[in-house]
Amino acid sequence: MSQAMTRDKVSGDALFILKSLKENGRLGRSNKLAEVKTSLESTVSLEFDSYFFFLRKFHYIAMDREAQLKLTDQGERVVGGDYLDKFTGEVGEFFADQITGESDDGNSTLMQPPEPPATDLILEEPTVMPPPPPRGGRKPPQSDEFAPPSMPHVTAPEVAPQRGFAPAPLPLTAAVVSPQPMQLNQPVSSPSGMSNMSAAGKGQDLDLRYQKHDPIGQGPLGTVFKGKHNALGLDVCVKELKDIFGYFSFLQRGEVIKRLKKELCAQAQVKHPAIVQVLDQNTDVARPYFVMELCKGSLREKLDAANGKGIPVPLAIRYFLQLAYGLRAAHQQGLTHHNIKPENVLFDAYGNVKLGDFGLSRVIEVDQTKGMPQVFVGTGGMGYMSPELMARGKEIGPSSDVYGIGILLYEMLTGQIPGRRSPLPSEINSDCPTKLDPIFDKMTQDRKDSRYPDFEATLDDFYAAFSGKEYLTKGDVILSSEVSSNS
Repeated sequence: MSQAMTRDKVSGDALFILKSLKENGRLGRSNKLAEVKTSLESTVSLEFDSYFFFLRKFHYIAMDREAQLKLTDQGERVVGGDYLDKFTGEVGEFFADQITGESDDGNSTLMQPPEPPATDLILEEPTVMPPPPPRGGRKPPQSDEFAPPSMPHVTAPEVAPQRGFAPAPLPLTAAVVSPQPMQLNQPVSSPSGMSNMSAAGKGQDLDLRYQKHDPIGQGPLGTVFKGKHNALGLDVCVKELKDIFGYFSFLQRGEVIKRLKKELCAQAQVKHPAIVQVLDQNTDVARPYFVMELCKGSLREKLDAANGKGIPVPLAIRYFLQLAYGLRAAHQQGLTHHNIKPENVLFDAYGNVKLGDFGLSRVIEVDQTKGMPQVFVGTGGMGYMSPELMARGKEIGPSSDVYGIGILLYEMLTGQIPGRRSPLPSEINSDCPTKLDPIFDKMTQDRKDSRYPDFEATLDDFYAAFSGKEYLTKGDVILSSEVSSNS
């Protein structure tokens, strides 16, 4: 049976946090929010975030731009033994819905908890992410790499409550090793505690299952590495999302992780030749990562190599159809992408499309109810975003992906991203069938009610236009089985 949560108990926890901050300051230790939370969250009765919000709301602590916490004058006085009745009353007010039992005595006199331990925690200072760049251009801004701090492992024994004062935790037992930055092909410790292979080995062990090799790509939220599944000897792709947390405060990490797990699990359920297969994920480490099938290059590379002239029309149409069928399958399972851009269109060894990174824009989207800020870091290339995505509308569905693929189709055919008064594809590229013009036009209408609602309707019009079966019939996905430099 769970123990009743009393006002004195919660007050004791809050006071313990204040005393810990004061002791850290006296000893010259860091009071960064992330490190304080890691050190103390296992020693308090409720979620650490709740105490933080309470102490900040009632002006017992303050936080600077570097996320360093410090006591206010009022906080100093409470630690010194003043205003304890007021402090306890405010705890009762703030935590009213979480306090389930009565205090041990009618006076609710808060006794001082023991001094926080003088354990020397050796912590790596995390890099502070600069504020996200302002919105306003089509090309997403690039971000530097930022490594989140290594977290110490902290354990604290449970203490039976004593009558008359709030039970404060016993001194922390910290098993901490001085962290080092993770370097490829060097024998340093990984977040999971597994040591790397020797310098003569082939890569760094993420855990017992995977190795991480050289980076093969980088985006605003993380880095993509070539990897290997140790047991199967299978080449895989490993994407570390360490930079994703640079755009949020530490208190929002839990919400980001929850969203990330949801989106990865959803993409893993979609089995289709045109969808990158998610094989595994580990979000319970300092640098969350997920494992995918290994792909060979991106559409962005093909477009860049074409020097603004687009790619051959037969390839553009094949890629368009593969994407349309892949997204139709995803939409049938309730999964939308909303992050369409050439960087997320990858290829298998035979030159077939593989669409990846479903839902990463949802992982970092604004949610005022959870304190999530508005973030634009290039995760959904601006030029491919539908008007409702740009406006962060509530009714965003499959037609937003239709819009993004329509813009992508135009770019593949012409080498350009269309504007409001751009010529139709066939007017720029004479090799482009005029039958594609009205399809592109309807896919990219600003008004949702003027656009195709989904890819089912889009494909209906495509096969009605190409009734000569030059692209087979609806339902037949055209796949290449030949390794070709043109694919």
